[in-house]
Amino acid sequence: MLGFRPGSGPLLPVVMRLGDSLSPQGGGWAVLARAVGEELAALGVPVLLGVRPVEGRVPLLLGLRAETERPAVADRVAAALRAGVERAGMLRPGGRAPVVVVGPAGDWAAASTGLRHAAETATAARGLPDRPWYDARRLDIDLLLWRLRDHPDLAAFVDRSIGPVLDHDGRSKPALLPTLEAYLAHAGRKAETARELHLNRQTLYNRLARIGELLASDLDDPHTVLALSLALRARRHLP
Repeated sequence: MLGFRPGSGPLLPVVMRLGDSLSPQGGGWAVLARAVGEELAALGVPVLLGVRPVEGRVPLLLGLRAETERPAVADRVAAALRAGVERAGMLRPGGRAPVVVVGPAGDWAAASTGLRHAAETATAARGLPDRPWYDARRLDIDLLLWRLRDHPDLAAFVDRSIGPVLDHDGRSKPALLPTLEAYLAHAGRKAETARELHLNRQTLYNRLARIGELLASDLDDPHTVLALSLALRARRHLP
């Protein structure tokens, strides 16, 4: 009845979440749905499209011929979704693009769970670097931390783990938190960290040594690295 004929292959759940600054008002949702639908129609894959104005989300299911199509179809769908947002006149120059989350492919029995997982993950993905799309399965830690965002133990954990660095950055320069974030993002590879931050090696070593002093921790210790990585991710979700 809805014109969705996916065949016998797996279904791919996808959710686009619009930021608060992008959420259309009134009849804007109809304009957005039409623009997104027209962009998706050009992909040549079966699509079931919906809109959820209250949550600011656009969920959809796509029919795949095989699981191996998932990455390529996800690339094309993410591009079509963003093109639809632009056609609807909602994406301003320099504005933050919507978040697109792709869930695991599965059968009809898994479609509902997959859409809910992708929808929650799209909310938990706020504050992450802009990407064409995120794999819901790789953001399960962020989703868990987002669900715990109002628990006082999470705030206490963040304060214990990185509080001294935050206090330092509130009083002194240069700020050390970006150095810590880049260092952990590059898994402790100092050369790559220095290149990203446009620092010479000695300056980077000095900043890392200062972070170690403030935290009274060894930044080469795996348990310390894990705790700091979790604390940085948790910090994005705190009220």
